[in-house]
Amino acid sequence: MDKALLCVSASAGSGKTYKLVWRYIELLFLGAKPSSILTLTFTKKAAKEMQERIIKEIQSIYCHRNDNEFIKKVESNIGRIKSERIQERIPFIYQSFLTEDLKITTIDAFFQKILRGLCWYVGVEYDFKIGQDDIDAITEIFLKLLGNETFEDVLELCYERREQRLQSLLSLCEFLDFFKEMLDESLFISSLLKSDCKQQALAYARGIKESYYTQKGEIHPQLQFEDFSTLLSKCETWILKEDLREYRGFSKILFNDADFIGLKKAISRFFLEDEALYLQKFYRVFKVYLQAKAQFYQENNLLSFNAVSSKVYKLLCKENFSKDFLYFRLDSVISHLLIDEFQDTSILQYEILKPLIEEIKAGIGSRQFLRSFFYVGDIKQSIYRFRGGNPELFKIASKQMQQENMTNNYRSARHIVEFVNDTFLGKIEGFIPQVPMIEKEGYVRVCGCEDLEERVYLSIVKMLEYGVNPSDITLLVFDNKSVVELAIFLQERGLRVVMDTSAKLIFHNEVRALIEFLKFLEAKNPLFEKEFFMLLGLREQSLEEFLKPTKSPAAILLPIMQKFGIASLSAKRFLEVALKFSSVKELLDGIETLQEEIVSSDFFGIRIMTIHKSKGLEFENVLVVDRKSLKNVVSKRLFFDFGADGVSIKRIFKYDNHKRSAIRMSLEPLYKEALLKEKELTKKDLKNQLYVALTRAKGTMQIFYGLKNAQSAFGEIGLRDEERGELMRSLEISDFKAVIPETSFEYPHPAMLENLGRQEQMQVAQKEALQGDIQSLSFGVALHFVMEQKLKNHLEDSLLLEILRNKEGFYLSQKTLQEILNKCNLLLKNHQFNEILQKGSVKCELPFLSNGRQKRLDLLVENEKEAFIVDYKSGQPKSAYEIQMREYMQSIKVILKKQVYGYIFYTEDSGKLVEIV
Repeated sequence: MDKALLCVSASAGSGKTYKLVWRYIELLFLGAKPSSILTLTFTKKAAKEMQERIIKEIQSIYCHRNDNEFIKKVESNIGRIKSERIQERIPFIYQSFLTEDLKITTIDAFFQKILRGLCWYVGVEYDFKIGQDDIDAITEIFLKLLGNETFEDVLELCYERREQRLQSLLSLCEFLDFFKEMLDESLFISSLLKSDCKQQALAYARGIKESYYTQKGEIHPQLQFEDFSTLLSKCETWILKEDLREYRGFSKILFNDADFIGLKKAISRFFLEDEALYLQKFYRVFKVYLQAKAQFYQENNLLSFNAVSSKVYKLLCKENFSKDFLYFRLDSVISHLLIDEFQDTSILQYEILKPLIEEIKAGIGSRQFLRSFFYVGDIKQSIYRFRGGNPELFKIASKQMQQENMTNNYRSARHIVEFVNDTFLGKIEGFIPQVPMIEKEGYVRVCGCEDLEERVYLSIVKMLEYGVNPSDITLLVFDNKSVVELAIFLQERGLRVVMDTSAKLIFHNEVRALIEFLKFLEAKNPLFEKEFFMLLGLREQSLEEFLKPTKSPAAILLPIMQKFGIASLSAKRFLEVALKFSSVKELLDGIETLQEEIVSSDFFGIRIMTIHKSKGLEFENVLVVDRKSLKNVVSKRLFFDFGADGVSIKRIFKYDNHKRSAIRMSLEPLYKEALLKEKELTKKDLKNQLYVALTRAKGTMQIFYGLKNAQSAFGEIGLRDEERGELMRSLEISDFKAVIPETSFEYPHPAMLENLGRQEQMQVAQKEALQGDIQSLSFGVALHFVMEQKLKNHLEDSLLLEILRNKEGFYLSQKTLQEILNKCNLLLKNHQFNEILQKGSVKCELPFLSNGRQKRLDLLVENEKEAFIVDYKSGQPKSAYEIQMREYMQSIKVILKKQVYGYIFYTEDSGKLVEIV
């Protein structure tokens, strides 16, 4: 084999899966048995895709075994093997592939297999389950395990120092858990002796103060201190100087240089002692946390993926267990190792695999047959440093190996590839531009905006108007909090959204409706009943006949599913899950911990996920949304100084606040060097994250960065507003007809105005995906209802108030209902508004069909030559409302073939009618 040891750098969309598949097939044609090839990926999805691709290719080869042209193509993919040899081996390869054990799996599953085979050596039961850590349960155990000393440590770290809360302290423990095998106790326990450095610092500082007072007869504001704490806050402006006289206020003072030198040494000593004390206390707490985790695992016979890796590492590297025995056993079976997405390998995972890798590299197996090691990945996509990932491993593992770069891009349209090239060239070390290999031009837009969410919403609606299937739109954000916030924002405006965490079953619309029903059953709160019907897009009715709490949850759910036609695969899966619970309360208590995922065929809606979750995936239309603030990374409380290899941990530093950190950097070169390295690594992490985000799109990509946001993530790569290509030409139009929410706008095309019913009927479509503030919804419904009744039926306020109380009184107070009436009366007294009403026939709450989608005009006044439309808005003026109105005007102009004038009535404050031109 020409390249038995091969490392491949494959940029996003370059066809690395294709490369790995044909590497596997080449090994088969070279004589390797399928059972001797270990292929490792990092996700079940990737492992499944890999296996399916390999099976498909082998089947295709077998079916075309007598096709000489096809065999020549196979030959071009697998090196120097001749066509005759290929045809000769096809039947044997096909037969062995069908009958032998395939080792195409995730790295986690491989470690689980090792652990199950030797679990008794590390005190683990064979039938252990794999699951996520229950943070609440672990915290409860942790608090019970705290002794007097560690309890005092927690109080000191969380309250007396006021540096972090218990939750963030435990989050820091969780972060360090990924590195615990690489952390020696000596990194936490210092031999540094406690001194009176604070008093020494005060003594030297007083000497500086006296020198100033003696010569000036007064005390400089930056020398007005009484204790060490105020001294630190005062000296931050002048302690950074090489010489005291360099500080503007001290330039003419003759100081004793020994005071300044002594002060610097004393403060530096304080930082070292303070850090040593913190690390010592934290280490004691960290050990209790690990103890709590171990107890949680034992009580539940459960292990997390990281815990499995830790156990395997302990088995192979720490216990008196002969790892040579294990690798001898593996050696007799595994001759070839293929690893996908190698840049995601953690230090711990690499340490476990290293003996096998080194054995293969040595080239001598137990049977001395062909051996090989192949891995593929992309350092630019290394974004898991927070959980132990280290891109340096990609370089370390490549020693003694041949290397290749894959530079073609088979995923993204031309404008997207060129935009990524222009953006990252010179900004990511070693960046190699890609060559676009598909003909489609594509579309890229970079947009700076003050209201990110509103602009994203309008862009989505625009694509829906063009006919894009909502499931072909994906939003990428920087953290889980943003996923939820943006999802709520879009849902409140009538868009159907599926959050990334909503790959979980409990976030499916019908499942959520069933959960709301169970809440209603348990609490009898009508808000849950209303939410049930809103999620299903149905008119409200009584659920009294279904309130039978004595039954099991499944027995309660089945009739309501039959009654309301709740029949999605995900809803049926939830019904199966409910069978495991004996009571509604038990089911509701366990809802949040359910790990079942949405059944894939039920996955529908605009997807919102974090950039981290999007890695390895691709989407037709991508919108990347800026962060609102700096990400709260728990690892910032502590950071590592790595050795020369970039992997081994040489020292742990405590990260202080900005001001104290600046002082320490000026006094301690080692701290400064380590902190600058950490900041540089953080910048690389962000650039890699941005690279991942900007390489997910196939057809169109829109990037929204915040103009008001000083912490914009895109500042690191210097994006500016631009547009490449044409959106409409680049979109994949589907036959699916999305329901566009009422606040959307549309583009002009032929349509007919139809009287499809009143405002209440229109709400059904909006409710389908609506979640959020019911009071706001009720306020808007009531406002439109009053205007309609005032203009069409001329009802008196007293009667309207009574009707409103019956309709919306549960959600809106008497005061709010009166406020709505007052706002409507204010508009009706508006001179300009009354002039509009006199210009023609008045039509209220007028829905119309446009390209199969429902829209609604709040008010249309029409005569033979002109039309006037008025939209009511209960919020503050926004540019988005004006854009919407202009689109309405343009559309109605095409439909009615008349001059159209548009107005918006804003109800806030004293109310105002604004003409849109």
